[in-house]
Amino acid sequence: MATTEEKVDYLRSFSKSLDDKKYTQDKNARLYRQVKEYSLNMLRVFESELEAEQAKSWSRTQINSKKSSSKNTTKITTNLPHISDTITNIDVEKVRDAVLSRHNSERSSIWLKTYIYNFNLEWTATTRAKKLAESGKTSNLHLRNPEDWYYNYNSMQDWFSGLGVKFPVSVWWAASFSETIWYNTYRCSKSDCTQELINAIKKTWTWLIMKEKTSWGSHYRAAMMKHFTQMWLWIAVDRTHNRYYLVIHYWVDF
Repeated sequence: MATTEEKVDYLRSFSKSLDDKKYTQDKNARLYRQVKEYSLNMLRVFESELEAEQAKSWSRTQINSKKSSSKNTTKITTNLPHISDTITNIDVEKVRDAVLSRHNSERSSIWLKTYIYNFNLEWTATTRAKKLAESGKTSNLHLRNPEDWYYNYNSMQDWFSGLGVKFPVSVWWAASFSETIWYNTYRCSKSDCTQELINAIKKTWTWLIMKEKTSWGSHYRAAMMKHFTQMWLWIAVDRTHNRYYLVIHYWVDF
């Protein structure tokens, strides 16, 4: 069975061959144009699958690299919270892969490029998720300053800058970053609660993200921005209220 990469290569070559004059000037040229259009549609499908496979492979490589070497950790992350501070019975890699895969599967279904996971900036999501879990808040989760309205882009940009992260300058038609925050009920006391957390996150994805698909609501739109290229996330647990918080940051290089 051909690999996804082989399918992509074949469809690219086949589609290009249909530009030859023997097809474009043939009496059945209209039929050949339809065949080419169908081939290009199939090509887009397999290109999306290939990008998803490459993104997942890249993510696993980065995870293994991160595990094998701690010397590349930047100074800014030294005193920031780690997953062991909040969740001691979760395989974070599996949760991370599940969330990334869910995003990329939906993006592929609407012909968007899949996300690359950015481990280098993960601490921003770690910091925010930790703070929300400590506060127990369930409203105005994006606010950085008490005087802010619900989603103050400039205040958030200042907050990122305070962590040493400076995004590209936004252009008139698109922001250079976005933040989405999910929370929901979560309770598990087993030695391994990985699947329970994945299930809880899946429920949130369904009612918070996918219910907005037809209306292109703000949460769905943030996750599906066609110009965003990277994402990273972190999870924290508020055991007092039996609740989890998932913070996801998206960005793009213009």
